[in-house]
Amino acid sequence: MTYVYAITDAATPVPEDLDIVEHRGLAAVTRTVGTRDLRARRRDLLEHAEVAQRVFERGAVVPLQFGAVLDDVVTELLEPRHDELQRLLRSFDGLAEVTLRAHYREDDVLRALLTEDPRLEQLRRTAAPVQLGEAIAHALAARRDADADAIVRALSAHAREVAVDELRTELEVFRGAFLVARASLDAVDAAVDALARAHAATTSFKYTGPLPPHHFVRLETS
Repeated sequence: MTYVYAITDAATPVPEDLDIVEHRGLAAVTRTVGTRDLRARRRDLLEHAEVAQRVFERGAVVPLQFGAVLDDVVTELLEPRHDELQRLLRSFDGLAEVTLRAHYREDDVLRALLTEDPRLEQLRRTAAPVQLGEAIAHALAARRDADADAIVRALSAHAREVAVDELRTELEVFRGAFLVARASLDAVDAAVDALARAHAATTSFKYTGPLPPHHFVRLETS
């Protein structure tokens, strides 16, 4: 069985330690696997991302989802999806993904909510804990929605596409990715820096990139 990390143009200078399968101008970056190798261990996920990243640093790439395993790469993927894969490679040429996560520091955001909303401070002094908790939860949700919208507005100006992921905790503000031109990366960096400064009192940011366009590949192996 053959594990497929990514697809690139056959002219891309793929690192020599990686295996490739070429067909009609496309190159699949692969390795041979047995059934015992098909595990979603953390190191395997990291390896998948690392291989796609190495190819991306040399040319346009269509990264496949983790776990893409085929019996025959040519007949199952490169031939039936040839035109689709070529279109994707052309569409991603010169582009990169950047990811951004933002989350509130609990004590800091609660302090800000109480400071900025006199009603909450009054409830803290006079109301039952349940009533105060409900009021804070409502205020937190409203602030989170407003801050998430501000993040998307600030970075959308530099992005071809935006992919917003589902939040995992009530303290998360934003989790997602932006597809941007490599030539615009400095401007995106500056926009993220400005956001981090503007929200420094309550919010921590994690910004990663440039990366292969993982969020923006709409291709299912079958």
